[in-house]
Amino acid sequence: MKETEIDLLEWLPIISRNYTMTLDQQLLKIGLNSSLYYYVIKLYEFGDLPQEKLVRLTGVNASNVTRAVQKLIHSGLVTKKENPDDRRGFLLSLTTDGRTLYPQILDSLEKVTADFLAPLSPQQKDIFVQSLSLLRSH
Repeated sequence: MKETEIDLLEWLPIISRNYTMTLDQQLLKIGLNSSLYYYVIKLYEFGDLPQEKLVRLTGVNASNVTRAVQKLIHSGLVTKKENPDDRRGFLLSLTTDGRTLYPQILDSLEKVTADFLAPLSPQQKDIFVQSLSLLRSH
């Protein structure tokens, strides 16, 4: 492995951590953080979901989803109700407050992403996004 490839392995977590910290600061203004906002987005976009489906949609460990959902319920952003299709299970739903946060979350993501990518030229941004997309699907 070339030295520059090894350096990349050091840079990626640093870059990710910096982005996450900036996102946390922005989301704090609306009472969320980088480990919670994604569930609000998924529930807004997909509607009521069983928790197992939320696990599959997010690709996050089931116990982490459970903890996040409990925080969102405690915050009054999500409710749990009986699943009419499976009486043993529950459906997760956004409350009115949770639905209200969706556009604010998108605004926060847009601002943080724009700030994050600001040092890059438009061409570099396109290449960066395309490269990340390739690596994600690899």
